[in-house]
Amino acid sequence: MIISENGRICEKCGLQEAVVLCDGCSRALCEKCRIFDLWSYGCGHIDPKVFCNDCHDSLEKNPWGGKRPE
Repeated sequence: MIISENGRICEKCGLQEAVVLCDGCSRALCEKCRIFDLWSYGCGHIDPKVFCNDCHDSLEKNPWGGKRPE
């Protein structure tokens, strides 16, 4: 998870100041547009991930939580 630089505007809604970059596409996201996820592996190891809606639903960028095509 990468914290956004001060003063950067959300690249999803364009309305609020961004706080973090998407782990899938690196777009700056505000608190309302980000989606948190936790990826666990090994014995008790967990990595926090943050995604925009598009990357959260993508199996390529979020294999643990992406949606399968219909």
